[in-house]
Amino acid sequence: MHDSADGLRRVDPDYRAAQRKIKFSRTEVIHILAAVTVLSAAFSIIMRNSRLDPNPTTNVILIIGMSVVLVVCSFLFHEFGHKFVAQRYNVWSEFRAYPYGLVIALLFSMFGFLFAAPGAVYINGDIDRTMNGKISLAGPAVNFAISAVAIVMCLVMEPGTFAYVVLQMLAYLNAFMGLFNMIPVLPFDGSKIVAWSIPAYILTAAIGAAEFIVVYFYIFI
Repeated sequence: MHDSADGLRRVDPDYRAAQRKIKFSRTEVIHILAAVTVLSAAFSIIMRNSRLDPNPTTNVILIIGMSVVLVVCSFLFHEFGHKFVAQRYNVWSEFRAYPYGLVIALLFSMFGFLFAAPGAVYINGDIDRTMNGKISLAGPAVNFAISAVAIVMCLVMEPGTFAYVVLQMLAYLNAFMGLFNMIPVLPFDGSKIVAWSIPAYILTAAIGAAEFIVVYFYIFI
């Protein structure tokens, strides 16, 4: 998800004129690390008491590692999709974490489920509806691409291995996250994609729905 950065030009000391090359400010790196750390902790707490952890006394490192992979390859890459496309349009774009959203994610994970609004990419610059639509599309598109790769690998791998479980989760999480962000109402990405191109929205949403069905009915059987 990405949002408007109106006002950040005034309050953010790291603000600089955007350039086409990919760049990160010190503030953004801190926010990214905070979001990834908290979300990884939340995933670890959830999986610690799930079927993914048959021996909870010995698998802590594996679960933490799996959690980091899931967060980076779903949430973070989704946000990078928005950021990198926006910077290609020569506008300022940086990720900012939502402190309250991270706290809520951590608290909810203790009850066995994840509800998270960890942050978003903020954009400040001269963009039109087409640019905004393509920037918005980039996030779900990254999720669906990762899910597709994970699905194919699951279909050719032997079920039951740790790598297979990681790919299962990557396929499911990316399909779900991409589809969730395609909801066509503000503040979700889908609302801006619809405003730009209804055919692009329908095609992208259809791909995401197909992936989710495949994951749910064929990968998790």
